[in-house]
Amino acid sequence: MMPLDRFLSDFGGRRAILSLGGLYAATGLIWPLTQVGDRLSLSDALIVAVLVGGSGIVLLYGGYRLPRTDIHPTFFTTIAGWCLRAIGVIVGVLLFISLVGQQSDPVTNALILSALAGVAGFAAGTHDARAKTRAYVLEQRNQELQATQVKLEETVDRLEASERRYQTLTENFPNGVVALLDDELRHTLVAGQGLEETEYNPDELRGKRIHEVYPPETVAVIEPHYRATLEGESTVFELNVQEHTFEVRAHPLTTAGTDEDAVLVMTQDITDRKTREQELTNRVRQQQVVADLGQLALETDDLDELMREATRRVTTALEIEYCKVLELDEQADELLLREGVGWDPSLVGEATVSAVEDDSQAAYTLKSDRPIVVEDLETETRFSGPDLLRTHGVRSGISTIVGPSDDPWGILGAHDTDSQVFSEEDVTFVQSVANILAEAIERHQYQDELERSVANLKESNKRLEQFAYAASHDLQEPLRMVSSYLQLVERRYGEAFDEDGKEFLEFAIDGADRMRGMIDGLLAYSRVETSGEPFETIDLDAVFEGAREDLQMQIARNDATITTESLPSVQGDSDQLRQVFQNLVSNGIRYSGDEPPSIHVSADRNDSEWVVSVRDEGIGMDPDETEHIFDIFTRLHSREEYDGSGVGLAVCERIVERHGGEIWAESEPGDGTTFSFTLPAVDERTG
Repeated sequence: MMPLDRFLSDFGGRRAILSLGGLYAATGLIWPLTQVGDRLSLSDALIVAVLVGGSGIVLLYGGYRLPRTDIHPTFFTTIAGWCLRAIGVIVGVLLFISLVGQQSDPVTNALILSALAGVAGFAAGTHDARAKTRAYVLEQRNQELQATQVKLEETVDRLEASERRYQTLTENFPNGVVALLDDELRHTLVAGQGLEETEYNPDELRGKRIHEVYPPETVAVIEPHYRATLEGESTVFELNVQEHTFEVRAHPLTTAGTDEDAVLVMTQDITDRKTREQELTNRVRQQQVVADLGQLALETDDLDELMREATRRVTTALEIEYCKVLELDEQADELLLREGVGWDPSLVGEATVSAVEDDSQAAYTLKSDRPIVVEDLETETRFSGPDLLRTHGVRSGISTIVGPSDDPWGILGAHDTDSQVFSEEDVTFVQSVANILAEAIERHQYQDELERSVANLKESNKRLEQFAYAASHDLQEPLRMVSSYLQLVERRYGEAFDEDGKEFLEFAIDGADRMRGMIDGLLAYSRVETSGEPFETIDLDAVFEGAREDLQMQIARNDATITTESLPSVQGDSDQLRQVFQNLVSNGIRYSGDEPPSIHVSADRNDSEWVVSVRDEGIGMDPDETEHIFDIFTRLHSREEYDGSGVGLAVCERIVERHGGEIWAESEPGDGTTFSFTLPAVDERTG
């Protein structure tokens, strides 16, 4: 590259032209003004200004307009080169003329001629640049054509390879079919392996409309979707063909125009997937049935209701026609149709099935420790089935024992009139329902036994109470007679006894008094349930005040201090609760030791009940003895130490239990005793 070309490439062709134009324009305006009157006349100065400044303006305008011409920017340097070379030639010629002495005003001539040479060079350069631009454009187009040809060849190769792959894919499309249909729903292409298990052949489908090859029910499903696809809407739907389920995806295709005039159909055989989904759905539904029946078994005591619901839910979950619950009568060696679905209503509760006949499915089930599954009763070799199944056209089913295999309660059976294969999940489901029935039956039997035991216990307690009342009441009269005669003997013949006789007589009278106290206590204990008043809302503050008034003499005699906190209102028998307070406070005074008795009564709320406490500062007791002090006639001290019948705390316990609470004691020797008992709290909303 020439130095001038390198300079113009770095500086920029258009910039060089604009610079020359600016230089000549400025020189043509400024230089003549400085030379007027000295070297140039006014007319000569005007000529110089026009020729030099005008040339500069031409170059400026030409350079400004270059981007708007058809000359490629690459060749702007060509134009600038022509300008500079033309100027250089003129300047060289003028220098030569100056050397030979033939110019009168070389500067003016140089300005004028170089400016005109620049314009001439611009014109020649423009012509040359346009020629080069045309050649350049032709070369670029030639290169583009060559590149396009290469791309076209590559595209053709890719299309041919894609076509081969597409052909291979469609022909070997696994588990499905690919098809093209025109706007008349005629098959133009059908390929794939999805039709191998059906009666349709891809070769026979090509060229035929859907109405010519498919049955009406199939056409009724696919035609609306294909029509919608021709309107531009992609569709997805499922189609059942000869025990196979296909997922069909239809997509619109266009050619050169904008109207959809073909349908691309891709189908996939999803039979296995649908089967798995159905199995999963069935399993979830069965688990829900088991959960619901388990909840119902906990909520209801009606076995017949549970059995009815179980047979109904089993038939729905397994999609069968019959379900039954057979109850075993071991003495009659037969099974009663206790509950069922699908059977003649007159048979439920009346029909029986042999539990021992060899050809009975029920008898066979009773001998087995696992569920019995029948896929087709007509080909069954183990048994032929009882009349109940044969007369209802039963062909398949599942039967299993309800209860333990060594002591069955009965049988749960699920049957259908069609021959079918039951899955392991189906068998497990029926067994789970049978287990729920067995647990409910067992719980019902336990409940019946418990209710009978409770009834017997209540009856026994009632007889014991009657006996205790009768015994204590009947003992009163002979005891009064003994006591009266002893007192009579003491009054009439007391002076006749020596010291031993008097002591013996005192022992006899004291024994009679203690016996009377024990009988009175036993009578009170036996009458807690029978003589109590109906419960009502009572104020424990008032109840306790009544008990304190009853003990006023004992309190005063022992100089006892009784303090109490505010007590609540409860539902109860005021007379009996008054007796509880009286016995507990009296005990606190009796076992106070050497110090004056100090007793404190309080109550604390604990959720739905009140805990009432009676605390004393007395002699206390061993913690191990607190469990036995509520037993009737139990005493921890001799009568010489402390009097008492041993009945008071037992009566307190029975009264508290009648009120739905419990009573206990907390104590340490020498540290006093706290008796606490609970009473249900009154619901503030109901009073």
